[in-house]
Amino acid sequence: MKRRLLHVLTAMTVVLAGSMVAPAPASASDAWGIVCNLKQNTWLRAAPQSGFVLRTLTAGRGFRWHGQVWALDDDVWLYGHGAEDPSLDGWVPGGNTTC
Repeated sequence: MKRRLLHVLTAMTVVLAGSMVAPAPASASDAWGIVCNLKQNTWLRAAPQSGFVLRTLTAGRGFRWHGQVWALDDDVWLYGHGAEDPSLDGWVPGGNTTC
């Protein structure tokens, strides 16, 4: 009986301690945008067709497109930010997204 009571009290302590942890607030850009998904790993670039890469965005993660487009023939680029860093905006090829 004492052992069972000890197990119950231990379990309650763990549950109570876990419920007191406050979740961290989500961080995101305040800019308007449409949420898309990335179909493949994609470089976030400083400018369309630029060689300057800001960071790599991961396939399957979100991309918030801010509505700006750069297009030349079939080459379409979208401006926004990836889920990895909402404070860093840049350009990605439109063909790499599900927008």
